[in-house]
Amino acid sequence: MKIGITDSGVGGLSVCAEVEAGLRRRPVREDVEILYLNAALQDDYSYNSMATRQEKLEAFDTFLGNVVKRYQPDLLYIACNTLSVLFQDPYFNHHRGLPTLGIVASGTQEILLALKADQDAAVIVFATPTTTEEGVYRRNLLEQGIDKKRIVQQACPGLPDAISNDFSGGLSAALLDEFVPAALAQFPVLPVSVVAFLGCTHYGYQAAQFEKYLRKQVHKVKVLNPNSAAADTILEQVPSLPGNGSVKIRFITPYAVPEKPLRSLSHYLGDRAPATVLALQHFNHDPSLYQTGTEEY
Repeated sequence: MKIGITDSGVGGLSVCAEVEAGLRRRPVREDVEILYLNAALQDDYSYNSMATRQEKLEAFDTFLGNVVKRYQPDLLYIACNTLSVLFQDPYFNHHRGLPTLGIVASGTQEILLALKADQDAAVIVFATPTTTEEGVYRRNLLEQGIDKKRIVQQACPGLPDAISNDFSGGLSAALLDEFVPAALAQFPVLPVSVVAFLGCTHYGYQAAQFEKYLRKQVHKVKVLNPNSAAADTILEQVPSLPGNGSVKIRFITPYAVPEKPLRSLSHYLGDRAPATVLALQHFNHDPSLYQTGTEEY
């Protein structure tokens, strides 16, 4: 079985790592190959840098077409909130033949369960500008009857790069010192209890920082990192018959990953997912992922 996991950058590697760890805890009969497909066009230029929504749709369409043609996954999981939101657009209907799952569905369920467990809690969706502009989490929660006064969205531009380039947390702390108070200021009255949803796969690497800054002003804080639930969703698709199947992981990227994120991500992932770290360190550079005809996107 060949599973593709894609994200606009390297944040989704934490999902890949969780899948690897799960397959090692319960080996399956079938050989599994995991393809981590980096959908960012360049290290410093990704979907949230694009000027228009149409440009984002066209770029991801090109990427998906090349992924299917070159790597032929049996299942695709969109670990990126931004891309998972965009993929809901009818523009991608011609890609529906490939079984595809996304992090927004599992993330929404996590938020709803947390709010059911704490009926007094408010929720902050920390996410990228594209995810907050699309408003999908807010819309999903409103459709489930959650009072709009309990829901705040906070865009965090620049935070994914800060997390990828500095595992010490210094760069991300400087940004969270701005974003967390801005989020809390959106509530008419400061809530006593907050569910903080990390709506970007990068954010989970610095989950403790989110909690630290929220606890400065809020009595009760629950941080939700949807990456583990995303991995569980993927593992549910793997036939559960026990056996001695092999696990192979490849990291495929349209640009050469710079040294700083290589070091940071290796530190974040540690030794719990050695094959994922090895795949990152020996990435497969495939610039044709954004090629249209004979030209690159």
